[in-house]
Amino acid sequence: MFPMWWLAVLVAVVAAVGAYATWTVTRVERLHRRARSAETALLSKLDDRAETVLKFVGRPGFEEVVALALSVIAVPAETHRQRELREYAENDLTHALRELEPDPAWADDLESANRRVALARQIHTDFVRDAVASRSLPMAVVLRMHHRLPRPQYWDIEDPVH
Repeated sequence: MFPMWWLAVLVAVVAAVGAYATWTVTRVERLHRRARSAETALLSKLDDRAETVLKFVGRPGFEEVVALALSVIAVPAETHRQRELREYAENDLTHALRELEPDPAWADDLESANRRVALARQIHTDFVRDAVASRSLPMAVVLRMHHRLPRPQYWDIEDPVH
């Protein structure tokens, strides 16, 4: 027969492991949820930037940029292939915006939109990095959380602020 203190130690160990498992699951799920929310915010800021460009339809020199902005808005990011196309469209739009000669009439609007995109991109990258790192926590591996939660993906787009 085991002495009573062994039972207390066993209960304490089980409680500690259970608490750590619960904490790990909560942390990993929260980081994945934040990465998804940050991606939604990034897409929103990218759409806002494209809509800012569309305000300048008909201005000289904006033909290519407006066409690229329309292609950005037209491509959803639901499948892997659509996501790749959207990344290419975003990068093309960023390059075209960099080639424009600054004009005080629109430079502030586009600069502000680009700053918001850059900030949203950085926040998203940080959350994805943290979520991916959390998947390798020992308890997350034991609980096989990487099978249950889709791996967050980075957006391969250039920083619009240069």
